[in-house]
Amino acid sequence: MNQSDHDFDKTTIRVELSDAHHDIIIDWSKEFDDVVKEMFRQLAEFTGMPIEKTWAVRFMKPPGNDVHPENPFVHFAGSNSCLVIGNSPEFNIQYTKEDIRYKFFGDDNCFALNTMLDTTFFENDLTAEYLLFHRDLIDETECNTMFCHHSSNRAFLDKQAKIMNFNFESYLRDRPLPNLSIDNFDVILARKWKILVDLNIGQYFDSYCKVYVSNETFDRRRLRTYWPNRG
Repeated sequence: MNQSDHDFDKTTIRVELSDAHHDIIIDWSKEFDDVVKEMFRQLAEFTGMPIEKTWAVRFMKPPGNDVHPENPFVHFAGSNSCLVIGNSPEFNIQYTKEDIRYKFFGDDNCFALNTMLDTTFFENDLTAEYLLFHRDLIDETECNTMFCHHSSNRAFLDKQAKIMNFNFESYLRDRPLPNLSIDNFDVILARKWKILVDLNIGQYFDSYCKVYVSNETFDRRRLRTYWPNRG
């Protein structure tokens, strides 16, 4: 990729849905914290997700020739290269700006987007995570264990954004709060299921794509989290 002197300190990341795309411009001349803030701002501009409820963006791409520690994004031979950038300064101390610029991003920075929604652990708010997969990891016609085509489109993303901008805290104030603790995980999970069913939004949290979820290590047999006959 040929660059002018003006663009030497910038990297373009193409974020794609099946029917839309957006270019994220990273300006490496800025401080690292400002680079991260700008990345989340530009992603929010494309997705409609509130920045304060988006906790991380995860990039996946094929591995290079080096492994950890020479390449901090490939932890063992044969694994994919993974970069996780958190929406808080303390989350990103494991990387340097130089590592990300020179050891992760290259000339081909085209990534397809899945957006994962969840509740916070004690279910007092909603959170989102961007999952960006390099095109070389994706089958162009079928879902695989990393990427789902069903949820990578503008209509699905717009519905997710509408959910994330919903006044969830107001909804919870009208519901009794059980005794939630880290030792009472079954109660927490059952309450999450009930919330998703009541709001009929479970299909935007727990993927219905059997191929996409087949690599999960826990048992996904669970209560239906949405009503299939409701809009």
